[in-house]
Order: sequence, then structure tokens, then C-alpha cells
Amino acid sequence: MSAESKSVQLIWKDPATGEVKQPLLRAPITIGREIDQMPKEVGGISVSSLELNHQQISRYHALITVVNEKVYITDQSTNGTFLNGRPIRPGIQPLSSKDTLRIGPYKMTATLIRENDLDATERNREQTNLSQHFESLPKNTLVIWLIGPIVLLLMGIGVWFLVTTVLERSRPQVPATPSSAVESGR
Repeated sequence: MSAESKSVQLIWKDPATGEVKQPLLRAPITIGREIDQMPKEVGGISVSSLELNHQQISRYHALITVVNEKVYITDQSTNGTFLNGRPIRPGIQPLSSKDTLRIGPYKMTATLIRENDLDATERNREQTNLSQHFESLPKNTLVIWLIGPIVLLLMGIGVWFLVTTVLERSRPQVPATPSSAVESGR
């Protein structure tokens, strides 16, 4: 299959805004700080360009290609590109969808999307948006959800104890007949 029939979805959280970005770009893809410094074609194939405006990003930083159903990255930068926290060696490096790619302050994943998988991409976006929603919750939300029912249970036990005590004290007291008076009356 040819590279031009493949797309790659890049997903990252913008370090400045916290917004999740997830463009779907046709391979090959050039990444850099200045679009006019990136090639318009690679191997005679038109490229998609991704502009990341940050000083740590080189004018033409990296190239993402797809060959034989695999995604590859080539570092073109002076500042370096990192794969799973390690600098990419010179030359082309394979990427898997579980890999974390760091280009400047951007940490991203790259997933190969076949043309017939575009509806799956939409499902993936929905799942990503859902996980983003949970990430935006305060970190102590889970603790609150776990402790909340325990607090309610303790409050219920406390109310039960209080009501039982009040009812017990308000019950009319019947004087007990002393056992010695009962015996002498015989």
C-alpha cells in the first residue's frame, strides 16, 4: 500500500493551554516551527505540515512517514526528538501507538489510521474526550466519592443512636413493685 493512502493521528496536550489536540494528517508529515522552512514534498509525495510554535522546536524538526503499515519518525532537528524519554538515534525510527514522542515541550502519540478506519477514529476521539474529562476533575474527586458513602453510613448510625436514646428516655417509667412489699402482702 502506498504512503499517500495512510493517515496518522497525533494526540497531545498543549503545554500552554492544556487543550487536547488530535489532528488527523495524511502521511508523510513534516513537523516544525516554520512552515516555509519545511519541505513541500518527500519522495515526490505532497506532505502535510504541522506547525508547532515554540522556541524549542526547530524550523524543520521531524518527518513522520508510513511504510508497509508502520509509522516511522526521522529527527531533522538541532534540539533533538525523544522517543519514550530517549533521544532518537540518527536515521529513521519506528513508532508504535504506545510510544510517547517528545518534540520540544510537546508530548504526543502517533497512531496509524487506515482510510477505512476513519469511523474508528471518531470513536477514539470520543474516548479521548471522555478520558480528558476525567483528567480535568480535581485529583481528590475519587477520594471524595469513596469517603462520601462511609460518611453517610456513619451519619445514619449516629442518627439511629440519637433517636433510640431520645425514645428510650422519653418512655414512661412504670414504678417497679418492690419484691419485699409483694412478699409481705401474702
